Amino acid sequence: MQGGGSTEEKEASRRGRPRDPLVDAAILAAAMDLLAEAGYARLTMDNVAARAGVGKASVYLRWPNKVALVAEAIQHRAAVVPRVPDTGSVREDMLTFLRGLLRGKSAGARALAAVTGEIASNPDLKKAWRQSVTGTLAASVRAIVERAVERGELPAGTDLELLSSVPLTLLQNWRLEHDHGPDDAVVERIVDQFFTPMPSGSAGR
Repeated sequence: MQGGGSTEEKEASRRGRPRDPLVDAAILAAAMDLLAEAGYARLTMDNVAARAGVGKASVYLRWPNKVALVAEAIQHRAAVVPRVPDTGSVREDMLTFLRGLLRGKSAGARALAAVTGEIASNPDLKKAWRQSVTGTLAASVRAIVERAVERGELPAGTDLELLSSVPLTLLQNWRLEHDHGPDDAVVERIVDQFFTPMPSGSAGR
């Protein structure tokens, strides 16, 4: 009887009970703390629940597994994805966004390092990372490029997919090829090269 009641409560929670944002925040914060302290391999759903001060059911009702939980924790708690600015200038938008991206990555550096070290050997984590963090970053850059085309700062025939991939790809390659990560100077070089419209009347010069 007791087991049936428990199942009914869970189903009711899935169907109609609104999620408590405070519980969500506590679980995500706990996941980030444990990632930084113990690494991805040693993190468990039970440990996250205990650190957050909630029951295991509260964690599993929100995230089906550790991969999904960690991907969302990194995205929302490490401030990996900055807010998409809308200054009216593609150059300023892109500078602001990419600078915010660099600052966000340093804010959750230990937790990020724990995850990125596992991505190559964990296909499920790699897929979740691409769908959450990488996917959101790509969509954010594309939104900036699309607005620039609408304003006439970039040509109407701009290859949105290709141009939107440029800044993130260059920043990632910089990390792989240099002893230090990219800084604001690297961001400015990228933006000056690809996202600074020519003055009116300069076409063809």
